[in-house]
Amino acid sequence: MWTYCILLLLPLTAYAQIIHSIDRMSKSVALYPVLAERLESHLVEEENRIKRIRSHIEILKLENKKMNMSRKELEAEMAHPVRVYRFVSQFYSDIEDIRDSLDMSRISEELRETLSQLPSQKDYIDAVGAIARLQEVYKDEADFTRPQANNTIDVLTAEEVFDIGRTCSEMENYYGALNNLVRAKEMFEDRNDTVQAMAAYDHLAFVMFEQQNPDYALNYTYNLIDYYKDKDDEVLTRLQDNRKLYIEELGGEELANQSLSLSRPYNNEPLEQLPIYNKLCRGESVELEAKESKPLQCHMHTNNNHPLLILAPVKKEDLHIETGLSFFHEVLSDREIKLFQEKASGVFEDSQLVPDDDIKKDPNFEVKDDGYADTRVRSSNTGWVDDEMDVMVKTVSRRIAAILDLDLKSAESFQVLSYGIGGFYLPHFDWGDGENPFADFEGNRIATWIFYLNNIKKGGATVFPDIGATVWPEKGGAAFWRNLHRNGEGNRLTLHAACPVLEGYKWASNKWFHTVGNEFSWPCDVNPES
Repeated sequence: MWTYCILLLLPLTAYAQIIHSIDRMSKSVALYPVLAERLESHLVEEENRIKRIRSHIEILKLENKKMNMSRKELEAEMAHPVRVYRFVSQFYSDIEDIRDSLDMSRISEELRETLSQLPSQKDYIDAVGAIARLQEVYKDEADFTRPQANNTIDVLTAEEVFDIGRTCSEMENYYGALNNLVRAKEMFEDRNDTVQAMAAYDHLAFVMFEQQNPDYALNYTYNLIDYYKDKDDEVLTRLQDNRKLYIEELGGEELANQSLSLSRPYNNEPLEQLPIYNKLCRGESVELEAKESKPLQCHMHTNNNHPLLILAPVKKEDLHIETGLSFFHEVLSDREIKLFQEKASGVFEDSQLVPDDDIKKDPNFEVKDDGYADTRVRSSNTGWVDDEMDVMVKTVSRRIAAILDLDLKSAESFQVLSYGIGGFYLPHFDWGDGENPFADFEGNRIATWIFYLNNIKKGGATVFPDIGATVWPEKGGAAFWRNLHRNGEGNRLTLHAACPVLEGYKWASNKWFHTVGNEFSWPCDVNPES
């Protein structure tokens, strides 16, 4: 009982207890008008916040009327990279403004859930990465700062190019950053916008230094110092510190001054140098040392009069003998294509890469909690479609097995892929290393089959850098190749990649066959070249 009383006598705040203090009562009364004034200010802020929310509501209603179109119409509208970038950029900016207008601690769970499904910062970064990737691979054809084929609408503004360059820098994609910041600087200078040009110079100095161009970084920094010398002391101090760093990197004051003429072209190398991949993606031919001597053929394929193919042979085009690379025309109907797209759309997720030991050591890869790698080597959506989902899917699997004379016992489900603007997959192998590279399946991947579910406007080819082959998507067609030599070793000539989609969307579906169950249809041979 006494302990309870003692606790009650302890002061609860730093103030004297008001019930015993006329002084505190007097001060409280004096604070009435102050409280009223501050509540009035708070009310004005709340009213302005509510006005901003109402403004957002009206804008969203107008945007809904403008964008109220069917899925097919939306796909046609979003076929150009600049439109996709602007859609994501504007949506992300609007959502951030809406978040700033809301008291996020008091919103409903329904509103919070809706906001979480809308374009985020990650989506904006993905859109920037797609633009930079297209610029790197397709060069002039992806110069979105100038009209292409009389298209004067889908042209990036100087501000958009600057934002892309700045975001690339934050992503440590200095190749893309330098390209876009240089172009933004030129566009700002063309319209005599000194303020924005200096902002571009500021970012460019840092990126030039990162790309091993300290002379350019120093030159831009001198321009910035001259501009800011009477404007901002804090910025000026930072620039002078940078100037010392660049001079030191150039070997001292004398050598630095000699380099200011910028007599050499600046260096700008991408993080991944893939010249053959880029050339093949652009449709250019490449010269390779090893060339096949066997003639290639086009013919009607029945797989030795298989019952499913006697009355419906398939058109087969040989592309490379050693890898078995072939293209089969018109092997999937429009009805079957629609089914695959519908089944996959409901289960789409970001495409991932199962990491092996080498990937786990690579700083470009971040292994997530689920064991998959979130990487810079691919960008697409993946949905798995199983034979048991629909009898039509099972029928398609049997048709492929008949064409290839392979068993479905250890085959994987269909991996349906959707590639949007800039969607890609850098060079990789489908086969794995080690005794059991695919724990959920029996044996290694003996062969790959890829359905193409639509025609693509531009880009999106499947390329094989080591054999100089390019497979252009054809709706209803399929590519096939053997991943392994007959001795079970992986065939390194099957290195392949998905080129970035330059315009439109790409739908494809992979099916992988494994070694177990195919011992008789594809017998072993000790000769690795067989």
